[in-house]
Amino acid sequence: MPSKEPRRRFEGSVAVVTGAANGIGLGVAAAFAREGATVYGLDIDATGLERLQHSWSRSGGRLVAVTADVASAADITRSIETILGEAGRIDVLVNNAGINMGKRIDELQAQDWDKVFDVNLKSVYLLCKAVWPAFQSRRSGSIVNVASIMGKVGGVGAPAYCSTKAAIMMLSRCLAKDGARFGIRVNYVCPGYIDTPIMERVFQESPDPAHARRDLEARMPLGRLGTPDDIAAGILFLASADAAYISGAELTIDGAVTATQID
Repeated sequence: MPSKEPRRRFEGSVAVVTGAANGIGLGVAAAFAREGATVYGLDIDATGLERLQHSWSRSGGRLVAVTADVASAADITRSIETILGEAGRIDVLVNNAGINMGKRIDELQAQDWDKVFDVNLKSVYLLCKAVWPAFQSRRSGSIVNVASIMGKVGGVGAPAYCSTKAAIMMLSRCLAKDGARFGIRVNYVCPGYIDTPIMERVFQESPDPAHARRDLEARMPLGRLGTPDDIAAGILFLASADAAYISGAELTIDGAVTATQID
């Protein structure tokens, strides 16, 4: 019979995950820890990180909380220098942090646009640039960026969000080409509708949250929303040696939503 022991593909590795305090980021950070990595979780939510670090310390997980604004070049430089100083290396970077204003173009102000681009896209540039010299010197390293199916098909009330996710796809492809000669792999995932606190807030804004959830689940080809663990599984595969010859690739994790048509 197959072993029920968890795989340990990242034993001794160091992973940096942004937006680690909740949702997809939390699921990704936990998955790396289960497979042996030391995880540095970056988030602007210091309280959330402290809560997570406390719970992980009791369960034996290895999480180092790093409070940082991923849109700040100074915060990113400080954070990466600290991690390299403490851990001596970084093997994996997962750029997951992101926000959505939920505003149509007539409602979206210039400062809203700038904030979404700073958090969603500028942060990816800043983090990749910060780890690049260390990856180059070791001639290895894996980056997985979190885009979205909304970067491919667009969406209502999300012009800034969708634009950033489309840009992350192209940035990832360009970095994959730039990094190939140094042994640096860069890939990205496109999640669909995932059951996270952000999704729950969307439901709560409807007149009947329970009905809104049931209705969306019924329209999913696989009959359910995705989970952070679903996304984590794809990210860990792309980051691992199992994907050693995969770079510049897109992995859509949406339960067949973009393969079919839903109203």
